[in-house]
Amino acid sequence: MKHSSEFYVVEASRVFKLSTRRFRSFIEHNYSESIADKVIANIKHRIKEQLPVSPKIGPISERLLSLGITDYRQWLVDDYNLVFYKVDEANQKVELLLLMSTKQNIRKLLFEVNLLI
Repeated sequence: MKHSSEFYVVEASRVFKLSTRRFRSFIEHNYSESIADKVIANIKHRIKEQLPVSPKIGPISERLLSLGITDYRQWLVDDYNLVFYKVDEANQKVELLLLMSTKQNIRKLLFEVNLLI
């Protein structure tokens, strides 16, 4: 286990918070509110447990590279859902960018979320 000074701080951006609300709506619409609650709780748990100690768990995102965004990582946080984030090694910080289902279109989601900010 890493020494506590090596843990990274995880921060959710405004875009991440908004995408999480949209993600919850997506799950509720396609499944149910109780499933959405369980999925969100599981994702939050995995983020809190794994990203502070293993910030490079996800590779650089091919999906975002295709949009010209080069410094974000993509982590398949469970069987169907992705978390996009950026690692700031100098400040030992992880900035969460986006949460989405693998069934969603990233270009469309980023456009919609940025319109709402």
